[in-house]
Amino acid sequence: MDIIVVGLGEVGKYITSVLVGEGNNVTVVDRDPAALAAVEEHMDVLAWRGNGASLRALEETRAAQADLVISTSSEDESNILASIMAKELGARRVIARVSNREHMPNEQGVFYDYFGVDLLISPEMLTAIEITKQVRSVGAIMVENFADNRIEMIQLAIDGDNPLLDRPLYDVSQEFLLGKGIGIAGILREGALLIPSGADSIQAGDEVFVVGRGESMDAVEGLFGKTRKRSAHRVMLVGGGEIGFSVARELERLNIDVVLIERDVRRADQLAEMLHDTTILNGDGTNLPLLEEEGAGNVDVFIAVSPDDETNLMAGLLAKRLGCKKVVALVHRPDYGPIYEQLGIDAAISPRLLAARQIVKYVREGEVASTSVLADGRGEILEMIAAEGCRIVDKPLIDTNFPRGAMIGAVAGQSGVYVPSGSDVIRPGNTVIVFTTSQVRPQVERMFRKPLMGRG
Repeated sequence: MDIIVVGLGEVGKYITSVLVGEGNNVTVVDRDPAALAAVEEHMDVLAWRGNGASLRALEETRAAQADLVISTSSEDESNILASIMAKELGARRVIARVSNREHMPNEQGVFYDYFGVDLLISPEMLTAIEITKQVRSVGAIMVENFADNRIEMIQLAIDGDNPLLDRPLYDVSQEFLLGKGIGIAGILREGALLIPSGADSIQAGDEVFVVGRGESMDAVEGLFGKTRKRSAHRVMLVGGGEIGFSVARELERLNIDVVLIERDVRRADQLAEMLHDTTILNGDGTNLPLLEEEGAGNVDVFIAVSPDDETNLMAGLLAKRLGCKKVVALVHRPDYGPIYEQLGIDAAISPRLLAARQIVKYVREGEVASTSVLADGRGEILEMIAAEGCRIVDKPLIDTNFPRGAMIGAVAGQSGVYVPSGSDVIRPGNTVIVFTTSQVRPQVERMFRKPLMGRG
C-alpha cells in the first residue's frame, strides 16, 4: 500500500516503523529536518519537509493517489484538516489522531466517518480503556476486548450447583441470553477446549468463555453462578493528566474507590472539581513516605500514568515493594515495555502501541485484525474484517459452509453488536469474532479473504 504519515512525533514514528515493517510504501511529512533525518536513517521511507496540513504538501506527496493518509501530529485541528483535504484530493482512506476528548464523539477511542475522515483515533482514550480493563480483570480468569472495545469476552469458572448445568446450550441461549447480545463461545473441560454446538451442555467444573456486548456483560454474568470477583475495591493512581482523569472517571462509574496523586497543584484543583468520588492528593507519586501513608501497598491495583516513564516505573516499583499485588504503568516507548515487566511491573501499557495496532487493524480488510490465545494455546480468538465479495458475506451463515471446529462468537457492524444465528447475514466491513483451533484457522481465514480477480 502507498501510505503517507503526517507528523513524526513519537506516535507517528512508531506507526511508521510498523507500516514499513509490513512492506508498505511509506512517505513521511514533518517540519523538523532532524526528525525526518532520524527516520530516514533507520527506515526505508520517502521524507518530505513541510507542513502536512498544507495543500502544497499533500499535492507534492501525491496524497490523491495514496491508499491511506495518517495524520498523527500533536495538533488535533491540523490532523483533522490534513485528513479532510487529503480525502478531497482523492486519498482512498484517511485517519486523524486526536488527543482532546472534545474532538472525539464517543468514549471508545475510535470513531468512524467524521466529516469525511474515515477514522478518528485517540491513543489517550484507548490507553484509558486498556488500563480500566486491567482493573476490571482482577477476579476474572481472562478478559479480552474486540471491535473497538464494543465486544468483550470473559472466562468464568462454573460452580457445581449452577441451574444451567446439563441443559443444551440452545435452550440456555433461547431462555436466558436471547436479545442480550451474549453467547457462549467456548468451554474448557478437564484441560480440553470445546467449541460448542447448540446440543452441547455445561458441566460442573467447566470454565466457559462468554462473548458479546460489553455493556451487557455485567448483567449476564450472574446467570453462570460465578461472577467476576469484585476484588478491585480500591485503586491508587499517580498522574492526573488526560489518561489519569479518564481512568478515574470510569472507575468512579464502577463504584471503585480511587485515590489520585497529582504533582501540579492547579491540575489537582481542577481534578477535584471534575471528579466527585475520587480522593485527590497534591504530591509526588515517587515519594515513599506519601505512598506508605496513603496505603499504596494495600490497594488492589496501583496505576502510574504520569507523562514521564521514569516516574511511572519508580512509582510502580515502590508500590510493589510496599506489597501491592498488581501494578500497571504507562510506558511511552513500546520497546521498554518488556523491561518494565522484567523489573516487576505487571502490565506496561503503551499509547503508541495501542494506536499502531488500531491503525494496522483498520488497513487489514479481509485479514486477521488481531489474535488472542485461548486456554493456554489450546485455541485462538480471531478478530476478522469481512472483505467485499468473500465467502462469508451477503448470505445466511447456514449457507456459508463455515468450518467445523470453529464458531462465530459475535459480529459488530454499523447497527451494533449481535450474536449471530444461522439466518443472520454478515456484511462487508463487519468485524467478526471467531473462536477456533490452530488446525482449523487456515480454513477460517479463507472464508474472509478477498476473492482473486479473474484474468481478463
